Amino acid sequence: MAAAADLLAEEVTDAIEVRRGGSWQEWTLEIVLSVGLFQAGLSFPQLSGWLVLLSLVFLLRLRRAATMRRAFYGGLLVGLGIVAPQLTFFFHVFGSLAFALWFALAVWVAAFVALGKAVEQRFGREWGVVAAPVLWLGLEFTRCEVWPLKFTWLTPGFVLPAANYAGAFHWLGVYGIGALMVYGAAWVADSSRGPIKWVLPALLPLGLMGLPHAKLSGDNGKSIVVAGVQREDTYPQQVIEDLNEALRQVPEAKLYVLSEYSYQDAPPPELLEWCRQNARHVLVGGVEHHRDKHVEEHFYNMAYIIGPDGKLVHKQAKSVPIQFMSDGEPAQVQSVWDGPLGRIGVAICYDMNYARVMDGLIGGEAALLVIPAMDVISWGERAHRLSAQLAAVRAAEYGVPLFRLASSGYSRIALPNGKLMQETSVPGQGEVIHGRIYLPEKGRRPLDRWLAWPCVVATLGLMVFLLVEKARKMDRAKQKAA
Repeated sequence: MAAAADLLAEEVTDAIEVRRGGSWQEWTLEIVLSVGLFQAGLSFPQLSGWLVLLSLVFLLRLRRAATMRRAFYGGLLVGLGIVAPQLTFFFHVFGSLAFALWFALAVWVAAFVALGKAVEQRFGREWGVVAAPVLWLGLEFTRCEVWPLKFTWLTPGFVLPAANYAGAFHWLGVYGIGALMVYGAAWVADSSRGPIKWVLPALLPLGLMGLPHAKLSGDNGKSIVVAGVQREDTYPQQVIEDLNEALRQVPEAKLYVLSEYSYQDAPPPELLEWCRQNARHVLVGGVEHHRDKHVEEHFYNMAYIIGPDGKLVHKQAKSVPIQFMSDGEPAQVQSVWDGPLGRIGVAICYDMNYARVMDGLIGGEAALLVIPAMDVISWGERAHRLSAQLAAVRAAEYGVPLFRLASSGYSRIALPNGKLMQETSVPGQGEVIHGRIYLPEKGRRPLDRWLAWPCVVATLGLMVFLLVEKARKMDRAKQKAA
């Protein structure tokens, strides 16, 4: 009898939930508004804090859908509406596989909405508000940093301009900002609250912008002049010509940076000789080939640092090769170069997207992050801008300067306050980017790096609990039918 009573109570709850659910018209409007506001945030960065927050409000309102299935599909459509327009260049890179990749990214938004609805059904709306930031941080961190197809772009924190939100990035991190905005959006999306709730989305972005950013090292701190040459499809003689031009324009530079894959092998003798003759350090992208007895030939996408004596002083392989592309094996080790120019952490291109890679360099007390990258010209301007977006965010998060040198834009020098000292154009072939960079003692990791894993575990535990409870409910239903 007790089991039958429980089952009847659950059926009544489901019926009430269906009656409370929004209409198809409301469901459609919420999807359109969530997508439109997020895209507007990308187009109008100065208003992005408010636009993205409102986008999340309408995303969270999808939990009012009459059924779990409709909530899931609503989140899926929002996810597709966000990623597809921004990632059309996937067709140039992956072909028809782009459709599957869009769905693979969008399904995480769908899972968030559906899981949030499940929490509200089981525990009530107030617990749904409390759980929202935990679920978001757990799912977003998994999508961006953990699962095999990890992809960090187009999160709420990704959209915000680092120059305006440098303090928020420094204290909360790119994922922490998103979780806080989701909590604010969940609070506003709760229909039981009165008009006063709209004060929160008006003030929250202002509060985030008011957080203090990392201190800038003053003129009395250690500094180096760094220069780089933007070039795609280089050949050996072109590399030397570019270095000579950079030396002519910026003779005071002590470190010259060239892009990822400037060479298809180790640095050749002519580059070593150039470093020796000019008494300069050069960081250049190349390839290190390996052939084992029992394994076919493989390679590492490598960044090399050549010293002023013409000898190799440091090398670092790419930690996260691009999926579905011939981009080498993942790095076996990661280390910071502690040389006469200071403690320099090197990450290659896509590595900059991943907190677990960049955190390792900051854990090694890197005072400057250098990112040689290759963004193919044919990918288009939007792809270049999205790829470079995190440069200023990482500098603000860790409180250290970052020098990103891309093959065809956007190369950037980002400061700990989230501002750009200098930026090149697209494709900008042969452009020289340079600046005097003041080095702090070391950087620090933001709060979300410690909160993310507990949220991942809590999200997984909650999913298991809800699935087990659902299975028991179905089992009781079968027993009743029998």
